[in-house]
Amino acid sequence: MVFRKYRPAKQWGKVDTRVFKAILKARNNRRMPYFEIPPAQHPLYHDTRCYLFDGSIPMSDGVDQAAVLSKAIVREGLPETVLHSVAHVDIPEEKVRDAILHGEKYDPTLEKLPRRFDPVLFWVAHPRVHGTPVTKRLNIILNNLTRAVLFAEIRNSNNSEHIRLDRDEPLSAMLPTVGSLAQSPLVLRFQPHLTLQGSKPITPWANSDEVEEANQSPLPNVAPLSPEIDLSSDHIYNDTAVIARPKAPLSLHGIMWSREQSQKYPWTKEQNAANAILHTFGAAVAEATRSSSTRDLKKHPVVVKGVQLCDGKLDLVTFQLNTLDLSSANPTKNIAWLEKGCPLYKPKPFYEQLTDLPHVNMDTWKKFIALLWNK
Repeated sequence: MVFRKYRPAKQWGKVDTRVFKAILKARNNRRMPYFEIPPAQHPLYHDTRCYLFDGSIPMSDGVDQAAVLSKAIVREGLPETVLHSVAHVDIPEEKVRDAILHGEKYDPTLEKLPRRFDPVLFWVAHPRVHGTPVTKRLNIILNNLTRAVLFAEIRNSNNSEHIRLDRDEPLSAMLPTVGSLAQSPLVLRFQPHLTLQGSKPITPWANSDEVEEANQSPLPNVAPLSPEIDLSSDHIYNDTAVIARPKAPLSLHGIMWSREQSQKYPWTKEQNAANAILHTFGAAVAEATRSSSTRDLKKHPVVVKGVQLCDGKLDLVTFQLNTLDLSSANPTKNIAWLEKGCPLYKPKPFYEQLTDLPHVNMDTWKKFIALLWNK
């Protein structure tokens, strides 16, 4: 069979390999421009900078600093008229214990938890464990306790008002200035786990005479610290109030959230209480500015309740917003009622399993019920 042997016109040799290696080396040595991250393009972005409170930074001076930032007179404890309404509560301790164990023991979530840090043996690398994150445990507990209280209220009273409950809805509010402290706007934004709203606003806890008496009280002095030292700086994204169900004819009653303590830098009892006050203050500002019409806060003040669960302890706050003007020229002050660090149960570290709950503080439980039942 006749055939012609294939012979390329030019074969690939070591000379060509050397040439291509030289070309590749020259290309690699050529300096390329560095990659720069383009500026974020957000549809709500504003060039105006502001002071931001989002609950991630502790207040250095605790409750006093939160009182100055919110221009509020802080009163320790809940009024007796509020606590008197829960003299006879039909929610047994066993039900409260089951609600807590649902989050601490029975939740089947298996996620990689943070590495344990021992402040004494800090060089030891502890193994990673899997389980339910602390924030998720506490959110489950808050949800169960709130449902138990709301259902008990429906059984025990003839109140036709129903509470609307929303979970993990963002909340944001803005004030034009930080009073006499700074001329930059103040933005308070966070995401509580539970948002409670009703068809009617909460009755003010302090009447006009008590508000006038509070106006004569001086605010705490945090010198030499600046009150806004722990506020972060950011740009404005929402210049109007962001709240759950903004178009519905509802009034904000309360917010509930939880936070996990840092292993290396845990917050103090005062810092947790200050965080609860500013969260509730932000919710009250959002409620006061949710509609376009101006609300007369002197005649119709805004009352919002806040509950914070951290390390088995509850911080209960009721904030009555009497003014949005935080400047010293305006004599009107806000009022906050605070129950800080109320022990509900004793948790275990996040890397251990809580299997038994022998004791639940029923006094704290009754305060929690009294706060939610008061309308």
